[in-house]
Amino acid sequence: MSNPPSRILYQSFTDPTVHQPYLSRLQAYLTEIAAPGVTYEVRGISPADTQLGRLSELRCGVQSVAGIVAAAEEGFDAVLVGHFQDACLYEARTAVDIPVIGHGEASMLQACMLGGRIGLVTLDPVYLSWHSEQIARYGLSSRVVDVRPLRITPDQAVAAYDDDAAYQSIKDTFVSLAITMVQESGVDVVMSAGGLFALLSARDHVEVPGALVANPTLLAVRQAEASVAITRAMGTPVSRGGTFARATPQAVKELLTLVKGN
Repeated sequence: MSNPPSRILYQSFTDPTVHQPYLSRLQAYLTEIAAPGVTYEVRGISPADTQLGRLSELRCGVQSVAGIVAAAEEGFDAVLVGHFQDACLYEARTAVDIPVIGHGEASMLQACMLGGRIGLVTLDPVYLSWHSEQIARYGLSSRVVDVRPLRITPDQAVAAYDDDAAYQSIKDTFVSLAITMVQESGVDVVMSAGGLFALLSARDHVEVPGALVANPTLLAVRQAEASVAITRAMGTPVSRGGTFARATPQAVKELLTLVKGN
């Protein structure tokens, strides 16, 4: 028996206008790797998450929850939050009755099935403490054992989509950091902590001696697709007792009012 069609929203934290080269390439990539019967739609946030830090993560996270509520109302079967830091992921799950998959959580959990010790390469040192807290929240401190920064901005990563030399420079730094993690921390799976480098290198075969280089977007996409089938079988996307207890309609309404500013 074939699975019924499903629509999944990819909620990016990038700007639909400013980062159009990335979003267009991302849409094409998702269409290419989608499972049979699955369609993806990419949406962004304006302004994008470019002011790296907790306050920007909070602002974009709240906007993403509003977008996720809208997606549920529009009939999407699931939402993949395409932002590795998973800002407001738990809150989003309380607001809707469709699966909400976090790029970071899904890819890290899946990576743990690919190897024993995982290493992450993030964009900027500002995210090191965030990732440390994130890894602990998911109970993965003994598995995700090293995180190193590329020391580039999101805009630099986006610009590399049309600049082969810039991409090669970023790739060389990624590989160098990965080799160091293999040597110093014994990691056997390495992946970028985010979709920017993942998409940059999606059609490239990045090799690191002693470790598998995994694409976190591909891993998260497969988790999102599986979540739709699981929800259809179980009748609920998550347990409603405790962590993801369903938010009241009034709570959702108040959040939407805050985002819309009226």
